[in-house]
Amino acid sequence: MLAHDPVRWLSMGAVLFATVLVGVADENELLTGFVRDTPRTDELADMEATMRRIAEKVVPCTVGIQVGHNVEGSGVVISENGYILTAAHVISRPGRTVTIRFPDGTRVPGKTLGIHTSADGGLVKITAEGKWPFAPLVTHDDFPTPGDWCLATGHPGGFQEDRTPPVRIGRIIDVAENTLRSDCTITGGDSGGPLFDMQGRVIGIHSRISVESTVNLHGPVLAYVEAWDQLKAGEVYPNVPPSRFFENFDRDHDGKVTRQELPAGEMRRMYDRLVKTYSLDAEKAYDVEELTKIVGWRKVPQRLTLAPYRVDDNEHALGELQYVRGGAVLKAFRPIVSAAAKGTLEVLCGGEPQALGAVIDASGLIVTKASRLEENISCRTRDGKTAQAEVILSDVAHDLAVLKVDLKELTALNWSDDDVRPGQWLVTPNPAGAAISVGVVSVAEREIDGTPGVLGVKIRTAEGSPTVEAVMDGSGAKLAGMLADDVITQVMDRPIRSLAELQRTVGQFRPGEILQTTVLRNGEAMQLSVRLGMPEDVFQQLMHPGSSPFRFRGSEGLNGPLNQRRDDFPAAIQHDSVFLPEHCGGPVVNIAGEVVGINVARADRTVSYALPVAAVRALVEKARLMVAESATAGATSSE
Repeated sequence: MLAHDPVRWLSMGAVLFATVLVGVADENELLTGFVRDTPRTDELADMEATMRRIAEKVVPCTVGIQVGHNVEGSGVVISENGYILTAAHVISRPGRTVTIRFPDGTRVPGKTLGIHTSADGGLVKITAEGKWPFAPLVTHDDFPTPGDWCLATGHPGGFQEDRTPPVRIGRIIDVAENTLRSDCTITGGDSGGPLFDMQGRVIGIHSRISVESTVNLHGPVLAYVEAWDQLKAGEVYPNVPPSRFFENFDRDHDGKVTRQELPAGEMRRMYDRLVKTYSLDAEKAYDVEELTKIVGWRKVPQRLTLAPYRVDDNEHALGELQYVRGGAVLKAFRPIVSAAAKGTLEVLCGGEPQALGAVIDASGLIVTKASRLEENISCRTRDGKTAQAEVILSDVAHDLAVLKVDLKELTALNWSDDDVRPGQWLVTPNPAGAAISVGVVSVAEREIDGTPGVLGVKIRTAEGSPTVEAVMDGSGAKLAGMLADDVITQVMDRPIRSLAELQRTVGQFRPGEILQTTVLRNGEAMQLSVRLGMPEDVFQQLMHPGSSPFRFRGSEGLNGPLNQRRDDFPAAIQHDSVFLPEHCGGPVVNIAGEVVGINVARADRTVSYALPVAAVRALVEKARLMVAESATAGATSSE
């Protein structure tokens, strides 16, 4: 049951506001647009125009917050003189020095003020002089209700200088006193980032998530309004009984705290720091009230104890069909994808669906995701016709392959020449004519840095040909049949004589690529085909013993299934559509039904990548030239 799923923190780690936000409505003309209910197809263009205008306004005031050396979070500037809303668990307590990073590269110092423990709210003030871009807050009368559309920004994965704060689309699912739930996907690093309504006003601050992609929880900004005086004064709100903190240490509930009753880990380490700081007797049993008097409540960092979120708490919550990727919303996009669906095929390997394919030429040229391909490739049309496919060209840099298939009456896709911008609708069709998923452009086209692939083994020896100590569950090495005590002697055509040579050789290849690997097993040479994986997928179990081998990047398994090859692209469009790895290789279209790219990776809870039209066209022209040369050579030989 979703209600019992663990909720995770996201960090990598009205009258009261009159003095702060006076004149905001005059200085920042509020945007108007679509607000509530499921849109009709003919309303989508107006809604997109609104979302794009909002994105232009709110991205510049979405900041990164660096606290100390280890904690990164997000925030939003809500006044010209530099007040910033963020999450309490990002700043943890009042009085800390922080660094504020704006998307344009500007860095300024700041100071943490108060925190709202019930709503996971925090307030920060920029201490440098200046006038700062900011977003207004929603008013009490316009506070959202279930069904309202919303946009999220933030810095998922931490602040990145080559990326603007990604934009994401969603709907308000549930509204509670200290929590908003939306299906705007957020993840680690987004903590403290803003949630906006369809007039560009801040309605919530990102707090935490759960396993389902539709459980994204935000602290409502009205909680900040309620406690503005206390937050501005650097106080903890609401007031908590001083003994509450030390009750967490009383694990056997006898009214006393001893070191022996604390399990090894964070609680015991915290208690040991208190013992050292306040010269306590580590062997003594202290009454809770006694500890409170000795330490003094205000000197102890506040420990947040937010009430657990439960789906069934609000009977007025939005129904699943009305979610952004629910059936009722996807239905509005069906007319948009109908034409592109005719040029979309299923790509099968060994008779099993592995990817989608995009028809780039009616003569039978299909583009798809290369690293999803295995042996015995075929393509299947929407009406069930199937034919074997031949790989004409494979482009490792873009992870694309061009297939040639002998199928009649194929429909080539209609490509767009328009630039894509944050806030623009993107829709992924399937061959049956339905929209698999919808989302918006999160970040404009840019280069995506890469991570080298890994075999998925631990090596015992540092000298001589590497001997395998252990093979990681779920890794390419495991699936290929590699065993402990195998000696790796060759990768592709390169002899391997040391661990350094193995690391250097494998490091030149990307996740998803298959390496022909030679091992010695009991003195006998064996050939294995090993598909490389992402380090964070394969070795996550080493960092978290006993965990599933398929826990994905960002939030310990909260991302869902991801592609093995999901980065290292010369150029890609980032969007927030949610789909499965086997949906890659097919087209993604704008609301005119024109193809703006090829989906190439499901990369994170908040991230999908599409290759832009220019990159695909270049590959297509190369493939056409190869086909023409092959046909010419064939005609010459027959003469």
